[in-house]
Amino acid sequence: MTGHEPLDDAVRAWVRSGPEAASAEFVERTLRPIPRMRQRRAWRIAMDRVADPTTRLAGMAAVVAIVVAAGVLLVGITGLGGVGPGSGPSSGPARPSFRLDVGGGTGAGTYRSDPTPNLSMCTHNGDGSWRFLYVGGQPAVNLDMLVGSGASTTGSADVAVEVDYGPGYVRFDPADLRGGDPAGRSTATVTVSHADGLTTFVVAAMTPDTSTGADAERIRVDLTVTCPT
Repeated sequence: MTGHEPLDDAVRAWVRSGPEAASAEFVERTLRPIPRMRQRRAWRIAMDRVADPTTRLAGMAAVVAIVVAAGVLLVGITGLGGVGPGSGPSSGPARPSFRLDVGGGTGAGTYRSDPTPNLSMCTHNGDGSWRFLYVGGQPAVNLDMLVGSGASTTGSADVAVEVDYGPGYVRFDPADLRGGDPAGRSTATVTVSHADGLTTFVVAAMTPDTSTGADAERIRVDLTVTCPT
């Protein structure tokens, strides 16, 4: 592969070659469009929430389905950035997990990760930042979290989150990790802890309910994400 082929051509070429395992480079190239699609929608051009959430989730799930059909997501393939399934003769693959509590606004309530999601991936990047992507559950949750390299055990504002949850939607970026919020729009802190082979991120934010496509009342968002390390 040359590095410039369309995604579907790259998948077909890989399948024809008859491999038994996928390289980390192939996995990264195949999944790379997923976060970029979401980033263009909200963080870069701030498009209104016109499409139905179920339609957006179905489109994202279709990309993941292509990868699964090609045999890329096999047991034993590590996650990007060196964060992947657990190993050992008797241990199954470790999975990232989350709990989301939304206080107020559209879709207020508690949402948890599903044991069989369409997508659930933690990545630890070379610059020290972390990324968590998740699609799944009922009601459906589509979650994209970026934690900057400045996050610590004492807490910082180095976090950006975009999440569809059932009928609700919020996004916040007070530390300007992805273009930033206007001054005073959102506040957020993230605390990072490490124990027993897991990294846990605890996020607390106050941000507008954006489920109608425009900022409405400010609501409380509490998010806990646990990633295998």
